[in-house]
Amino acid sequence: MTNKFVTIIFLSLGVLILLFFGIDLMSNKTEKNEEFDFSGITRPIFYDESPIQGATDSKIILYEYADFNCPSCLAGQKPILEIMKKYGKQVSHVWKDFPFLAPSSVQAAIAARCAENQGKFWEYHDWLFTNQGVLETTSFESGAKLLNLDIENFTACLLDDKIASLVQRDFAEAQALGIGTTPTLVIGDVALVGIVSFAEIEKALLINIDNF
Repeated sequence: MTNKFVTIIFLSLGVLILLFFGIDLMSNKTEKNEEFDFSGITRPIFYDESPIQGATDSKIILYEYADFNCPSCLAGQKPILEIMKKYGKQVSHVWKDFPFLAPSSVQAAIAARCAENQGKFWEYHDWLFTNQGVLETTSFESGAKLLNLDIENFTACLLDDKIASLVQRDFAEAQALGIGTTPTLVIGDVALVGIVSFAEIEKALLINIDNF
């Protein structure tokens, strides 16, 4: 896939297959799936529970739909980090869960949300990407211990359906927007798909900054 500005329309057969398996992964995580009505939405939604860094009240938001098992998402962290170093006082970076590659993708997303409950989402986010190749066999508690999280609370959180529903909500939102692959960055009306450069992200940001 080329690294160009594209609209959020990804309805190829391959994408539909990926979404099918992604839905199955999500539906198998909890006994009762919540239904989310995203009919008519055209842009990502910011929630109070959304992991965020940078400016906390900016109208310029970089939404990142990603999977912790996605190699391209790992590669995409460097330009995002560079963007936030330069524009962090003007721009909000919001994480959106789109776990569809493996069962451990869902588990990792939930674990990161549990770290968020203890104020360590981004640190745990970094740990997950660092250990991407072994997420199927690694202990999510080991990352929590490394970050000095309350292990009892963390372990209980991993089984909390309310936390799982936050991940499901992001996933359902992405589907409603037509997003079918990771990483996908959304900035205003612009979607960037796949591994993109600092310059491409900056271009999209500046378009939006100029509009405010």
